[in-house]
Amino acid sequence: MPQPGDPGLFETIYSTRALRRFKPDPIPDEVLFQVFDAAVRAPSGGNVQDWRFVLITEPATKAKLQEWATESWPRYQPKYAADPSLMDALPRTQRLSLRSVEHLVHHIADVPVVVVVCGLAGKHSTPGGSIFPAVQNLLLAARSLGLAGAVFNLALRRPELHELLAIPETNQIYCLLPLGYPTDKHGPLRRKAVKSVVFMDRFGEPWPFAERQPDEGWQAKWLK
Repeated sequence: MPQPGDPGLFETIYSTRALRRFKPDPIPDEVLFQVFDAAVRAPSGGNVQDWRFVLITEPATKAKLQEWATESWPRYQPKYAADPSLMDALPRTQRLSLRSVEHLVHHIADVPVVVVVCGLAGKHSTPGGSIFPAVQNLLLAARSLGLAGAVFNLALRRPELHELLAIPETNQIYCLLPLGYPTDKHGPLRRKAVKSVVFMDRFGEPWPFAERQPDEGWQAKWLK
């Protein structure tokens, strides 16, 4: 059921950030159900609908994810893991993003729910093409309900996670999605201009209409 203050579709799209700092507040079951009821409305190749989602709430399991994430962090960012102060010299956007990843590495055990996204291995000719539309639906629905999330695979360890969660070998794990009420805020997104990524008829050929639009796009039309 729509709630007062819910953002509309375009406001949601233009403001859904990848947020990685969460309050400890639990997510009510009815909110979680709405998120997944929206997720499974996504298209699926051959209408197979082979997505499966495991919700991790057990403290011991989340502690294991944090252990794996902590082990992966130095391999992912060896320089900044060895000396976190070096992140201070990065450009603001890059610094904030990396700091939030570092925070989640050391706090994923405190996230209310971690979603493990699965799909049948080898079922589709384009791996993930029938899974990630549901992931995007999920993230947009979460944002509209006041939640936040982001793909976070530093804690993704195969085949240990398969065994830990009793996931059948027939299923591939595509990603992990920490979900919760964020301490940071959703808001405008900085993205490349449409004219720099969308071409007309041939790769690299300008689209005249896009050339005439502002580099920041039409965000101002949808964000208050």
